[in-house]
Amino acid sequence: MQRLRLVVPVFNDWASFNILIRELDRVAADLPVRMAVSVVNDGSTHSPEADLDDLSTLKNLEAVEIIHLYSNVGHQRAIAIGLCVAAEDDNFDAALVMDADGEDSPDVIGQLLETVGNGKDFCVVARRRRRSENLTFKLSYLIYKFAFRMLTGKQIAFGNFSLFSRSCVKRLVRVSDLWNNLPAAVLRSRLPIRALPVDRAHRYAGKSKMNMTSLVVHGFSGISVYAETIFVRLLFVTLALVSLSTVSIAVVLTLRLFFPLHATPGWATTVSFGMIIILVQVLSITLSSILMLLNSRVQRLIVPLADYKCFIDYRQQLLNDVQDSETSRPALNERLA
Repeated sequence: MQRLRLVVPVFNDWASFNILIRELDRVAADLPVRMAVSVVNDGSTHSPEADLDDLSTLKNLEAVEIIHLYSNVGHQRAIAIGLCVAAEDDNFDAALVMDADGEDSPDVIGQLLETVGNGKDFCVVARRRRRSENLTFKLSYLIYKFAFRMLTGKQIAFGNFSLFSRSCVKRLVRVSDLWNNLPAAVLRSRLPIRALPVDRAHRYAGKSKMNMTSLVVHGFSGISVYAETIFVRLLFVTLALVSLSTVSIAVVLTLRLFFPLHATPGWATTVSFGMIIILVQVLSITLSSILMLLNSRVQRLIVPLADYKCFIDYRQQLLNDVQDSETSRPALNERLA
């Protein structure tokens, strides 16, 4: 591996990115790869020039560019667009996705590269150990992981901070699920995942844009990737409730007809109608889910690689060709040997 492409989505958080780019330049001096940074400007309302210092002082990064989008498409879709740009440029050996706020520490990049070893096809994700958010966010995230496990049967313990080989990137950008949620798309793609336990760092500046609404939307976006699996589980639950309702009504009628002296007047009717109402509601929800699922299957799915270009306004080169020689740094395999 010689070239590493970083994909960093940013929405108005240019003050943090200004710190991040210098941290990346510092880290790049000790890494066995040449690093280029692709910043995806997710329709920011604040101009980056106001917060970015002169980048000519950077010594170790090969290139820095901003991919300006026409409008805000959301964090996950901005990542998808950045990966599509990298896949089409094809001038990289691996791609690293990370946030710009500093919570994804640049110092971990070296550990991710070491985890790769001599592998050619790899997907290394940063599994969170200690988080720096407040208690409400932590509890909400635990609820999300529990709901994800219950509804999909899969365990998700990683976020966007991840390293992919070029072949894995080319596979991901052709998966429609990437448009909704990167971690869920990685799971659905059945890539050979290796997890590296890391602690979440602290923000460089400002406050997180992730509020409760954003967290809920993010959670449902990830869960929606497994819509078919959720439907099958819902179908089994419906069948179980149908069986339970049928047995309950049969027991009630048996008690009412054969043991009338031990029954309270009107109780059989109340219980029977209650079970029927529950049964009708469950069947209605299941039928609605079937129709929505079947309708989505006949709709054209967004394929990120085929559809991403219409979201890009222009690409702005901030720094280019800092490293003149392709042999100025040893390959990863040579460094680790």
